[in-house]
Amino acid sequence: MFAWGYGFMPLKKTVWIVVLAWGAYACHPNNETKVAPDLKQGEKTYIAYCASCHSKMGEGVIQLKAPALAGLEAAYVYRQMMNFKNGVRGYVAQDTSGQQMAAIAKSISDTVMLYHVATYIDSLPSVPYPLQVAADAQNGKEIYQSICGSCHGATGQGNTKLNAPSLLGAQPWYIASQFQKFKNGWRGSHPSDKFGAQMAAITSLVNDQSVNDIIAYLQAQTPSTK
Repeated sequence: MFAWGYGFMPLKKTVWIVVLAWGAYACHPNNETKVAPDLKQGEKTYIAYCASCHSKMGEGVIQLKAPALAGLEAAYVYRQMMNFKNGVRGYVAQDTSGQQMAAIAKSISDTVMLYHVATYIDSLPSVPYPLQVAADAQNGKEIYQSICGSCHGATGQGNTKLNAPSLLGAQPWYIASQFQKFKNGWRGSHPSDKFGAQMAAITSLVNDQSVNDIIAYLQAQTPSTK
């Protein structure tokens, strides 16, 4: 089992090819907002709405189940905030942390301001986090490259053309929790969440130890700063 207490089905020993059948959508938040990013406005709004849980510099607070945000790409952050705002994410009753995020996103009526917040978060330096479970990074590399790398990049750097975020610098507990949410249908099950649906399909291929191994591999690729 995970150190965090999650379980998954055994990994299928098959090479899977994911065919991306959906067209590109909101590859960059500026496609919708058509405005220049305003980091000062983004910082002001972030401090007012986000910092109390995610911390002032976006390092996250595990006790609040608030993940680190620092260094996440603006396009990904904006899309997820819009998902929370529009009821695509955080609508499942059991997903208490998701519901908290949905409430915050809905309280910010100006979607342009969400874009400014996203660009501010992107500007913050990411911080590496130690892995606290026994894991095999070499095995994680093999699994990752067989089922994850085609979208998220060979070393987890992400691919904006595929709307696949960077995974570098993400906290181990958060990666594990999101695997569990995808598997449980708490994330990626909404009809409008096309990219989440792709991830939901992938989680059925990965067991608990394999997720730990994948995390260990990703952490080995994570630089000390963004």
